[in-house]
Amino acid sequence: MKNIKPRHIMLALSASALIFSVYYLFFPHKFLPGEFSDARIKGVTIAERIVLLSRETLSNLDKVSRYDQGRRYGAAITVLADAINDNQESQAEAIRLSAQLTAMAENLPRIQPAGARQLATEAVTAEVTLVSRLIYYNEYLGQLFETLKVKFRQPGVSYLDGQVNDLINKINDEAKAINELNKRFTGSMAEFDEIFR
Repeated sequence: MKNIKPRHIMLALSASALIFSVYYLFFPHKFLPGEFSDARIKGVTIAERIVLLSRETLSNLDKVSRYDQGRRYGAAITVLADAINDNQESQAEAIRLSAQLTAMAENLPRIQPAGARQLATEAVTAEVTLVSRLIYYNEYLGQLFETLKVKFRQPGVSYLDGQVNDLINKINDEAKAINELNKRFTGSMAEFDEIFR
C-alpha cells in the first residue's frame, strides 16, 4: 500500500472514467419503460377497434348510397342510425387512444438511448396529431349522417347535395392525413423496435 501514490489513484480513476465514457458513447445504455410499452400495446388494441368501426361505417355508407339510388329512404335512415352509433363509439375510442398516448408521452424522457427517445417522440407526436384529425374526421362523418337524414326525409331539397359533397371532400382530406400520419407513426416505431431487438 505504501507504493500507491495519489497520482496513481487519480490516473486510475481518470482512465476508468475515460473507458466508461467511451463505452457509453459507442454502446449506449438501453432502457425502455414498461409503462411506455404497456400504453403502446393498449393503444394498438384501441386503434384496431377504431379501424374496425371505420370499416363498418364505410360499409354502411355504401349501403346508404345504394338505398339512396333506389329511393329507399326509410332503409337508408335505418342504416344511418347504425352508422351514427358506430361513429359515436369511434369518437369514444379516439379519446381512449389519446389517454394511452398521454401515458406514452409521459414516459418518453426515460427512454434510452437518445436516438430511441427521438424516434418514440416522433411516433407519439404523429399519433397525437392523428387522433386530432380522427376527431375531425368523425365530426364530419356525424355532420354527413345528419345531413343525409334530412336529405332522405326531404328528397326535394337540392342544396343538401352541395353540403353532402362538401362534407365528403372534408372526410376524404382527413382520411388522407390520417393515413399519412399513421405511416409516420409506423415507420418511426419500426426503427425504434430495431434499437431494442
